[in-house]
Amino acid sequence: MRRKLLGTIIRIAYAVLLVAGTVALLTMTGPERLLYERPAERGKSGMVSDVYVVPPTLDTVSIGKQNANVVLPHAVLAPGSAVLLRREPPGGGLGKSAWVVQSAETSPSPLLVNGVRASSGLPLADGDVLTVGGVEVTFTSGRRGILGALDWWEAGKVSHLFASPKVISQAFPIVLAAFPVSLLCVLVAYGLAIPGGLALAFMKMARSRWFRFPATAYVDFIRGTPLFLQILIVFFGLPLLPPWKALVDAFPAMNNPGPFGPTYSLYLRAFVVLSFNSAAYMAEIFRAGIQSIHKGQMEAARSLGMTTAQAMTFVIIPQTVRRILPTMMSEFILLFKDTSLFAAVGMGEIVMKAREVAASSYNVSPYLLAAAFYLVITIPLGRLVQQLENRLAKSEGGAISVSEARPTVDSEHAVAV
Repeated sequence: MRRKLLGTIIRIAYAVLLVAGTVALLTMTGPERLLYERPAERGKSGMVSDVYVVPPTLDTVSIGKQNANVVLPHAVLAPGSAVLLRREPPGGGLGKSAWVVQSAETSPSPLLVNGVRASSGLPLADGDVLTVGGVEVTFTSGRRGILGALDWWEAGKVSHLFASPKVISQAFPIVLAAFPVSLLCVLVAYGLAIPGGLALAFMKMARSRWFRFPATAYVDFIRGTPLFLQILIVFFGLPLLPPWKALVDAFPAMNNPGPFGPTYSLYLRAFVVLSFNSAAYMAEIFRAGIQSIHKGQMEAARSLGMTTAQAMTFVIIPQTVRRILPTMMSEFILLFKDTSLFAAVGMGEIVMKAREVAASSYNVSPYLLAAAFYLVITIPLGRLVQQLENRLAKSEGGAISVSEARPTVDSEHAVAV
């Protein structure tokens, strides 16, 4: 009875907090804003609209050509001059203060407010238009509701730097266009890694040392070196080989842009390095899965007249796939995250595009957006892997699945043993 009463009280408290938070969110007023136009980002032409949200803790706002809160590159101003706006009284905060013109001299052209020459101490009202060096800047009071809450978030120093809604909205179409590049790389490479890993697994389990030694050496080399190093070797070393040059000469279209922007040459190198890397890890996954099947399964299949190849194809492999499926999906997740390393070699995937926007905006919010694009894939697949492992454990009578019994090879990859 007490537990039920306590649960009811907690639910009521949560409901009250939810209602109070919703009311506060819908009725709050955001900080003041300055609306203006500036030149478009590098590589684009024309002017774009921009907004400066005035932080509530800031008592002075500068408008000028450089080193100002609001930068107007096309304004006609004397060197070093700027318009200063001051909060009165200082430190009053939002709703308890007003903004006035502190400095009005912007020689060779005066500051205009609504088309009239302004003097120092002139108070500003919502919608006033300031003409600074021939460029218009509109002063607006705070917006209400959810938009006002976004302005509060934008005005915060830390929140603006790491999760600016304005920067994220600007970066979203750019990063979204790069999302298919990462997906295409991982899908093709993973499809190539599965047969490659299976072939390596059979070679490692072969009786002949002529098969075992090359497969073991390959797996040890790939698993023992960083993927980033392998990317550098393939991307910068492969084009130096005569066969690659002959391939490019035979197919000049390889240097043409492929799907979603990168050239076919970049795609091919990305497929090679990812598939070769993943095949080494898939080989250990397949080997562990095959060896986890009781040898009596093979003996029973052979007693029914099957050859070794038939028994492996129709008896061993189907059971193996069922056991290693969670681990294979985990490998897919790791491989998808590894596509971010292509940013270092100039391939236009998610991280590279986010880095370009971050460099132009002096803000790290695009990286947070890039993380969201990875999470859209990794979180659902991670939950699916967990469900598959739980089902496998139940079907095996509580036994540990192949993926649960693997040691960590390095910080990113793990295989079954």
